[in-house]
Amino acid sequence: MQDVTIKVFDKQIYESHSDTNETKFKGQLTYKGSSVYITFKDTQTGVTTFIKAKKGIVSVKRMGSLQGNLEFNREMPHRTLYFTPYGEMEIQIITHSCQVEAKEKGIKIALDYQIRMQGKKISDNIYIIEANQ
Repeated sequence: MQDVTIKVFDKQIYESHSDTNETKFKGQLTYKGSSVYITFKDTQTGVTTFIKAKKGIVSVKRMGSLQGNLEFNREMPHRTLYFTPYGEMEIQIITHSCQVEAKEKGIKIALDYQIRMQGKKISDNIYIIEANQ
């Protein structure tokens, strides 16, 4: 397990506008076999994020005030319940691109996906996680 600095960039593109956010966290990076694990906690929200990347599939599990199990896989859409402070929502994730790239001192995960709810597109999204020593 390595202590790393984690930079998270996310962008949501809606019909009427877009939102962009970039944050940094301290966390851990671990390699087990062919899988990569990243863990970090947002101390402002109390949300702990666990990320697992393996063979073109990235799983993101959030625990705390926001809860959810998201899976990004180009081969198959993913349906899940996403828990927010406003209640739970059933969403579908359609992954357009899922890239995991080893870097000299860490890893970069880049996701391009769409969120749908009740068959309607909610947003197009970009999520980039970089974990470096």
